[in-house]
Amino acid sequence: MQALGRPKIKGRITMTETDEIPDPAVDLQIALTQMKDDGTPPTGFHMMFFSEDFTMKESCPANLLLKKLGMEHNFSDTLKRQVFQLPNDIAIVSYEFAWLGGFDDIQPTLESIDSILKDQFDRMVQDDILRTHPQARLSFLTDVKPEEGEE
Repeated sequence: MQALGRPKIKGRITMTETDEIPDPAVDLQIALTQMKDDGTPPTGFHMMFFSEDFTMKESCPANLLLKKLGMEHNFSDTLKRQVFQLPNDIAIVSYEFAWLGGFDDIQPTLESIDSILKDQFDRMVQDDILRTHPQARLSFLTDVKPEEGEE
């Protein structure tokens, strides 16, 4: 699988002078159509979430939510989490997964997962389980090999 492009992280991490300015949002259907027209139709996607409020415990609400979604949308075997230790004793926990269900199902699956995650993360913030919404990263995956010199 090849990742298509470098996704942008939006959220609590502050940008420095050397960071890239995030690209403006693009409609999912337009983006998928463009990738297909360019000869690199995505066959899956990778999502990653970061938060200081996530934990490595099995009982972490984000872990429970993503495990449930993974069972419903067939990505439970790709779910993983890890800790990033930052300066000043700050630990960021990330959760990530890859969905590999093919181009025809990518839009409805991504929209369904995104809607559920947004609703649940909104609820976790309202209920003070999370202080803020987690940062997120999305990459599209393809099994089309890049042409010579493009890697």
